[in-house]
Amino acid sequence: SATLNSWSRFTFCLPYAALAAITLGIKDGWPELSSTFLGFCAITAVAQLTANVALITAFRSGSFGESIVFHKLEVVLTAIAGAMFFSEPPSMLGGFGIAVCAAGVIAINLAREGSGESAWRGLRFGRSGQFALLCAVLLVFASFALKLANGALRAANPEASFFDGAVQTLFHTTWIEVVILSLWILWREPASFREVEKHWKRMIVIGSAGFTASLCWFWAFSITIVAYAKAVGQIESLLAVALGIRIMGEKNLIRQLPGILLTLLGITLILLD
Repeated sequence: SATLNSWSRFTFCLPYAALAAITLGIKDGWPELSSTFLGFCAITAVAQLTANVALITAFRSGSFGESIVFHKLEVVLTAIAGAMFFSEPPSMLGGFGIAVCAAGVIAINLAREGSGESAWRGLRFGRSGQFALLCAVLLVFASFALKLANGALRAANPEASFFDGAVQTLFHTTWIEVVILSLWILWREPASFREVEKHWKRMIVIGSAGFTASLCWFWAFSITIVAYAKAVGQIESLLAVALGIRIMGEKNLIRQLPGILLTLLGITLILLD
């Protein structure tokens, strides 16, 4: 199920996050955890896990390309929210880079669906698109909540670095997510836990990659404008194209080339800012 899929992503990430937090605690001392910090961690956890379930549901409800297109509006929504509510307005160059980057990612995924007008005709704001857009909005909330959590931890512990805050935020966010999802599955679909025995090897891979990615995201959000971090992170779309060609035998590289170039241009503009 979509819920168990999300549960595996967070549960198999938790041991790595715990090990990182314990290692830092032994090395530098245990940080003071304020109620403000834990509150923002809880907000991050609820928004992030709900977004994860929404995206998986979107993938299963319709076109993968349609889901990705609406999901990737997250970058633009983050820039808007940052400028309006969190005192993070991008510069003119940075804002242009974000827009170009988002356009490139959308172009890449439209090209995967078809060519020319056929791709646009296949794009509908149906159930899949609605869940994907919901995921995007929730991830915007999660991103700023975790940045505020990092700031709250460093305010209570002036000696803590941005990396220390990222590790602590990730650990406390993750265990909250695991508790919430475990209780939900026990209540709503307890039989699905039987799938863990069958898929645990794949779940370990998901958890390992999820920990590494999340730690990088949490750290990046704490040291720069959130929208910049998300836009530069769209390099994942280019890697997805490469993997699609190499592993899945996709043949439409030429159609995706304009989107690839736009994405690279957008990332370059942000890095130059």
